[in-house]
Amino acid sequence: TSPTTPQGMWTVTQKIGNIDPTFDACKLMEAAGATFVARESVTKPKKLEKIMKQALEHKGFSYVDALTNCHINLGRKNKMVAAMDTLDWIDSITTPKKKWDALPEEEKMNKLPTGVIYHDDTQLEYCDAYKMVQDAHQGKRGKITQDDFEKKI
Repeated sequence: TSPTTPQGMWTVTQKIGNIDPTFDACKLMEAAGATFVARESVTKPKKLEKIMKQALEHKGFSYVDALTNCHINLGRKNKMVAAMDTLDWIDSITTPKKKWDALPEEEKMNKLPTGVIYHDDTQLEYCDAYKMVQDAHQGKRGKITQDDFEKKI
């Protein structure tokens, strides 16, 4: 079961129906400090490839939510008869972020935005911050203080 599996849907690990509420893993990653957050589905392989490349090239904590189908059981156990039905279902619950931003709140509830969700190149990357620790221990700089950082709390 994934974070986006709807309540009531059959899954291999929830054979009597998923009871867990869905949550947006992209929001979780943004809150955890990711500076590049994106989502795309396997139904758009070129876009997914482009996003994966952007994530790998981004200096910092990157997260990509790649929406995929379970091509073995999910569809037939959830009244999606043809193999392509699960892919059509993924397309029906996703929309590009620009379009998603313009949707009324009640429509956003059952859609997931795709594309780059959040991107911030201004934050200090963790490895660069850790270099300050190394430099302080080697006597190349003084102690690290709040003055070294823009955000104070």
